[in-house]
Amino acid sequence: MKIRRSKKIERLNLTPILDAIFIFIFFLLMSAQFIDIVQIGSDAPAVATVSEDKKDKDPPLNLTLDIRKDEILVTTGLDNKLYKKIKIQEQDGKLVLGELIKALVQIKTKNIDEKSVIIKPNQEFKYNKLVEIMDAVKKLSKEQGVVKGKSKKGNSVQTDTLFDQIIFETVI
Repeated sequence: MKIRRSKKIERLNLTPILDAIFIFIFFLLMSAQFIDIVQIGSDAPAVATVSEDKKDKDPPLNLTLDIRKDEILVTTGLDNKLYKKIKIQEQDGKLVLGELIKALVQIKTKNIDEKSVIIKPNQEFKYNKLVEIMDAVKKLSKEQGVVKGKSKKGNSVQTDTLFDQIIFETVI
């Protein structure tokens, strides 16, 4: 009669494999590229119909910047009345926006309560140049000073913010 001896099953030593996995994770984390993703806030265009009895006494400003390849058309009102035509100039790879800022300060002085601007860029206009325009439209720098004006309530208002609510016009 044969006697069976049970063999003791040896356990695998997982320590070297776990060490290798942790080292692999460490190298993956060290070789990963961490990038900053920046989001530019913008409001969606509002579509609404206004009935005759709900119309405001004052027409809306409807400030629009029609950005073309070599010029910016600043228009106001529902009929898009041309306020100013500004030629786009570059210096050292950056846009020279002094004339645009002067026009926006004049508009803001008369409409101190207004906060929104509609931007209508041409499809061929470069994205980084559009961001420069958006930055210039939002806020005045310390060197440019502040805008003073009277609110609709008659109070004197002083602000360094121009038009911080940017709306992109969609063309269908």
